[in-house]
Amino acid sequence: MLEIHVCNQQGKLLRAFALGDSDEVLVGRDENCDIQIRAKSVSREHCTIEREGQDFVLRDLGSTGGTFLDGKRVDRVRLRDGIAVTVGPAVLKFFESDI
Repeated sequence: MLEIHVCNQQGKLLRAFALGDSDEVLVGRDENCDIQIRAKSVSREHCTIEREGQDFVLRDLGSTGGTFLDGKRVDRVRLRDGIAVTVGPAVLKFFESDI
């Protein structure tokens, strides 16, 4: 099962989520988002994490501030163990869990 650790830029864990059976997780500033990041640099609906078969893909929703992998802006990225994606001031780290 894939887990998401929401961390600050210094690497401090702020929240953790298990994707489990979720088909879609919405990330953004809006209070209705599944993962809310309260920062002006984060769009109301910034990106989604979607199931594609056995995998998960993170897709930017045309955000103003962008979604970044290794310092490069990305529109879509297939998620795997150890990947870290930056959304505004937050770093979303993805880990494979046996639980």
